[in-house]
Amino acid sequence: MRKNRLLMVLMAIMMIGIMAFAFAGCGDDGNTEQTTEATTEETETQTNGSLLDDPEYDINVVLVNAGLEEALDATGVDYSIIQFSNISNEVAINASGEYDGVAGTFMAYEKGNTEYENLPDYQISGEKDGVVYVLMLATDVRYNAEDPQEEEEYFKLTEALKAFTIE
Repeated sequence: MRKNRLLMVLMAIMMIGIMAFAFAGCGDDGNTEQTTEATTEETETQTNGSLLDDPEYDINVVLVNAGLEEALDATGVDYSIIQFSNISNEVAINASGEYDGVAGTFMAYEKGNTEYENLPDYQISGEKDGVVYVLMLATDVRYNAEDPQEEEEYFKLTEALKAFTIE
């Protein structure tokens, strides 16, 4: 009989604990409205997506429309633009008619994404429609440093890239 009473007391304590736990979130603590607003805002952000998620987005189109080719053509240097993906383009110097060295790489990032801060040498070229355009400058270049013309062309191309802005 003593065991039954002890068992009943333990069950009562467990039931009280379960009920207290179940009803703990039922009251209005004043944060419900804030939580709802935050959840709605987060859902809207996820639903709206980014321009970079659009399969039609193409960084090359943005760069051309902003006048990159005109800026590079003005240097008189033979160059190539190589597109790696819809969000990354590389600008290469062509020395002796062959791909010979990267002068810089343009990349697009969603506004708020600051992963580019981990790049060794970069500058922001501009921001447009919620996209940040970053120029990563080459840290390991290949050109013939003993050929003054190649060295001059490389620096002309690099300076044109640094001066280029997207508005």
